[in-house]
Amino acid sequence: MTTPPRPALAVAAALVATLALTTSHAPASTAVDGVESPLAASWQQTPVPGAAELPAGITVTHWTEKDPGKDNRSRPRLLQVVEIDPTAAPLDLQSTVGTGDGLAETVAEQLAAVSPKSPSRHPLAGVNGSLFKSEKPHPDLASAGPVTLQHMGVSVTDGVLHGSSCWGGGQGTSGAVIQYGVPYITKLRTDLTLTASDGSAPMRLDDINRDPGRARGCARDNEDRLIPQEQAGDQKGVFVDADEIVLFTSDYKYPVPKPGLDPYVTTDDDEGYEVVLDATGKVTAARASRGGGKGNTAQVTVPSGGRILQGVGTGATWLRDHAPLNSTLAVSQKLTDTRFKREIPLDPSLDVVSSFHQLLRNGDVPAELPDTCGDTDTGVDGTEICTDSRVALGTNVRGRTVLVTLTGQPQASTATTHEDGAWLRDFAELLHSGELGLIDALNLDGGGSATLITATTTPGTTTVRTPPTDRVNGTYVHRAVSDAVYAGISGYGMYKK
Repeated sequence: MTTPPRPALAVAAALVATLALTTSHAPASTAVDGVESPLAASWQQTPVPGAAELPAGITVTHWTEKDPGKDNRSRPRLLQVVEIDPTAAPLDLQSTVGTGDGLAETVAEQLAAVSPKSPSRHPLAGVNGSLFKSEKPHPDLASAGPVTLQHMGVSVTDGVLHGSSCWGGGQGTSGAVIQYGVPYITKLRTDLTLTASDGSAPMRLDDINRDPGRARGCARDNEDRLIPQEQAGDQKGVFVDADEIVLFTSDYKYPVPKPGLDPYVTTDDDEGYEVVLDATGKVTAARASRGGGKGNTAQVTVPSGGRILQGVGTGATWLRDHAPLNSTLAVSQKLTDTRFKREIPLDPSLDVVSSFHQLLRNGDVPAELPDTCGDTDTGVDGTEICTDSRVALGTNVRGRTVLVTLTGQPQASTATTHEDGAWLRDFAELLHSGELGLIDALNLDGGGSATLITATTTPGTTTVRTPPTDRVNGTYVHRAVSDAVYAGISGYGMYKK
């Protein structure tokens, strides 16, 4: 018998047929039940600067607001859509943390760090990735920089886990699993444990590459407690847990934390206990006090190929009791797709970027998607508008990866800016427009993090296509971020016949 297609697949099939009839890189107008989409009603395609210089397989489409005043704005916003075509060039999709996982860098810096490692796989188009929180430098470091960070959810590059999942009621949070050059969007949860060679019961490992006793942005388990913003020195979303163990990887590339990093909380004040592991899990050093000790200017870094464990509270006690010098510890890291109920092996083919929200699922806006905004301003009529710039990673009806940004217009000088965006659901509804043909989309970090960069046909040259909106010393700059998603040259692509 013939099984009728699911509604989302039926819509996709209709869109594929529509796309096949158009010679433009962007599909023709698609109305649903005779109602124009938000894109068709209020936006128009406009020329793309440098379009002739884009690398093979990278297509950029610009949509500009027809009448910004209709949406209470004085200047038109810009929607940029990048489609990655592996049939036109051998392209795939990957993520990177740049120079080191503990170092916040601009997308330009992170993408530049890829080429020396893999000269044949230089990025051709990329955007900023996962949600994160910037951290202040350790007080006793000689310089005020670079900025360090902690992830707000799962981050994986080449199979190396850099951050645990948010708790999300035990289901984790949304993320894009990038493997063999193809992303799919789902819910992800990590389960991390330590097993000592003395036969004792396994111990929970709380997180990776962040200050023990203090998580930011989201709870990592059901024991993390949110403290009031005024108690946290006006920091939003600070969660505390006095009993933790945190792992630091060799690509952290920043001194591991000392006690008392955050002056507003006490749960990270514990001198704690610190254990150094080699590549086999053997304990090569075990010592009281973390990071060299509070007030000691000496810094501790993770040895090449090794790992460091820091414990506070009962976590410190467990390490002291079960990880003596020359013993071994087995570190178990499991990544579970809670939507499809399967474990995802952490092997070198795997990258992950994460977020709180999926914008599109099977061609529809999820009912549970909240209507949030991180930055607002006053519109032309004096009422509030959302200026939170947006970034998304998605897939379309052609089966291709799509990168999307919604921002203000690029400026001729860094002395000025045009910061703009949309409420989260408005962004999702815009992406739901049939002209784009998107099936799944993940909301990535936005606001000042929003960055889109494309390469040109001239080797070593790139174009930054989004306006910087963070002001530093009178100049607008792009924010340093945690990771980036990029299309690059790879053997996964399919050469065009």
